[in-house]
Amino acid sequence: MSILQDSAIVLREYAYSETSQIIVFFTMTAGKVRALGKGIRRGTKKRFASGVDLLDIGKVTVQGRGERSGGLATLTEWKQTRCLSGLRESLHRLHGAQYVAEVTAHLTEEWDPHPGLYQQLEASLALLAESEEPLLALVVYQRALLRSVGSLPVFDQCVGCDRTTELTHFSTLDGGMICSNCAPRHRETKPVRPETLAILCDRAKGTASEGAFALLNHHIAHLMGKMPALAPQLIAPARLATGEQRGQES
Repeated sequence: MSILQDSAIVLREYAYSETSQIIVFFTMTAGKVRALGKGIRRGTKKRFASGVDLLDIGKVTVQGRGERSGGLATLTEWKQTRCLSGLRESLHRLHGAQYVAEVTAHLTEEWDPHPGLYQQLEASLALLAESEEPLLALVVYQRALLRSVGSLPVFDQCVGCDRTTELTHFSTLDGGMICSNCAPRHRETKPVRPETLAILCDRAKGTASEGAFALLNHHIAHLMGKMPALAPQLIAPARLATGEQRGQES
């Protein structure tokens, strides 16, 4: 059995018994890794603190096959190296961080390396920890995640006819934007505002948009087969703040 020593972020954690945990790590060089931490909830000064928490960042050592075997690796050492305490100072920040952990856990495969995505995840969590408005960091991360797993939609041309103008609708089933001429021929479309499209095409850098977040979340939910649990807490407050109503276009 191989030993993995790597930087890692905790995406999920479950109590396994009174003293143990099952932990889903996202590691720098191996991607998503599920590990059993035997006795970790009682902890020792040398090996563990008392349990491992969601969104912790640190150095992990696991023992396992190092391949997609479907089994659990064994956690042998964990040391937290970075504390983003700001994530827990605001419910909106915490919901944003939990959202990125949830969608990352769902859309990545075990033992499938995404080193660039790992770096973006850590950077996004750090930005969320200091931000009063998490949507900008979330949209950047949504795009990075979809690009890394090969599911980033086409935003700069119509997926029906390759037209680059009058892109008015989005189809998650077809994987991208639809022009006004093609829209009537597609059964699943969502209207998109020009300002939202500019953000999705990365033409409006540094701009937060509830519409862009909602559209990318719509596509992520389709890939996951369900709505991310924290998405409603992130979308609804922004709508109330801007006076937008449910059902409006993105």
